[in-house]
Amino acid sequence: MKRLVRHTVPLLLVCLAASTADAQESFKVVLPSRTQNPYINAIATLYEQGRFPEALSKLEKALDSESNGPQEVLWLKLMQGALRVELSQGEALEPFKEALALDKEAQLPVQGAPRRLRKLFAQARNTLGLPADKELLALDLEKAALASKATMAVPPPRRHGLSLGVRGEVDVLGLGPLSSAPLDMLLSSSTPAVSLCYTQQELGGALSVLVQPSPGLRAEVQFHPVTMGWMRPYARLGATTFFAESDVRGGLSFFGGASGRGALGVDVQFNSRMYFFADIAYERFFTTGERYKLDSVLFSVGVGLFP
Repeated sequence: MKRLVRHTVPLLLVCLAASTADAQESFKVVLPSRTQNPYINAIATLYEQGRFPEALSKLEKALDSESNGPQEVLWLKLMQGALRVELSQGEALEPFKEALALDKEAQLPVQGAPRRLRKLFAQARNTLGLPADKELLALDLEKAALASKATMAVPPPRRHGLSLGVRGEVDVLGLGPLSSAPLDMLLSSSTPAVSLCYTQQELGGALSVLVQPSPGLRAEVQFHPVTMGWMRPYARLGATTFFAESDVRGGLSFFGGASGRGALGVDVQFNSRMYFFADIAYERFFTTGERYKLDSVLFSVGVGLFP
């Protein structure tokens, strides 16, 4: 057992060190050309190795070097800000502002710099009224575009409660063959309707008024136990009654035809306020006036709005 532990523990330590090395972000530091400051190479190496506290300690000594020229001071100020960002020190913005005061065109000397570092450097540029970093701006625009696409691809939360629907329905059996039903005949045989709907998780109901010379009133119960992304299939059962019906002799009766109906359809919710729906229904008249046949097959399409 002791031998197993003695061999296992070093192996775990090696694996942990390897995984840590793989997780460590790799950076490449660009050095100022022909520098005479002996600390600069060491600072760059320590930064690339992720040894940020040591690099910052050497950088503070490097700032006092008499061999510093304008390019060394600029580089050291930029690296001072980068190191403070890595060490989560709140005063990282000041070295960037000091560097940009020396050279408005200054760029970070770290290739492959993490986003948090580039964001803070962009904030320093913005504070001084300098143009935004084009590369960072392009990345932000790309990120916003991807977020917008992702939002569009996700269906909105399903609304429940009261809604107002407007539909048009046509009796398919009354059209005859499609070739003999031009658009004007289709429009003339369609009936508009206005509905007040109420839905919950799996059940709902609708009360509709059919707008025509003999107006109709329809009451339905709706079942919608399944929601599939943007779409929600539904089934409805109900009845329709017509009023103020006139016969061929000109007589007027308060009650006209009455029918029972069943419908199958689907609604698609575009956003939190609007949905589209279509269904097909079979109606069987129990009492009929002279205007009605016993059977009807009604195809309907419409839109609904939530308050």
